Amino acid sequence: MNSQQFFTLLQAKYRTMALFGLLFAAVSFSGLMIFGKPYQASTDFLVVQTGNQTQDFYAQFKSSEYLSKVLSNAVYSEYFINAVIETGKMNREFLPFDKKERLKAWNKMVNVQKNLELGIISITVKGNRERDVARIIDGIAEVLTQKNSFFRGGDEKSVEVRVLSGPINEQHPTLGEVLLTLLGGFVAGFLFTGFWLVVRDKKEISLEHILNTRADQN
Repeated sequence: MNSQQFFTLLQAKYRTMALFGLLFAAVSFSGLMIFGKPYQASTDFLVVQTGNQTQDFYAQFKSSEYLSKVLSNAVYSEYFINAVIETGKMNREFLPFDKKERLKAWNKMVNVQKNLELGIISITVKGNRERDVARIIDGIAEVLTQKNSFFRGGDEKSVEVRVLSGPINEQHPTLGEVLLTLLGGFVAGFLFTGFWLVVRDKKEISLEHILNTRADQN
């Protein structure tokens, strides 16, 4: 199949590809609404070093990068979960009692993103109840701002974690997430259908060519 035949086939099957693209978009949207959590709360934290006037800029940058990584990874630890529970913002019964299942549930609920260059940690909590996610993000903020020394080395006062913005409470999924899901589903369905049609027609052309060749030989 040459390039001209390829584009002719795509033009002929454009409506079918678009139809399956819409179908994939609808399935993606349904999955987002069924399996996604309806509420989320997010807060941005800034990791600031104090009392390090003797360090040069590069040393401060690498130290801030290291601390951001350490604190970001610490959020997913059992010790951090217990610290949030101790704040009284989250009940111990909110998560499974089994340690493995507890960590798994926490990892699904809490998302951490980090900007190492700026020393910013962004944390988002998703859940089924607005009150729950609001209280949990408050508990996380309390631990990071007041008890961050439990999860890193160095002097207790050598690092300060500040709330840069938030908490921002919103319904999930957001309009942007819905649009990205619909667009991604449509593109995936459109391209997959096009690929499948090309492969199928190519096999049919090859089979027809083989049959014609055998017929000519006979």
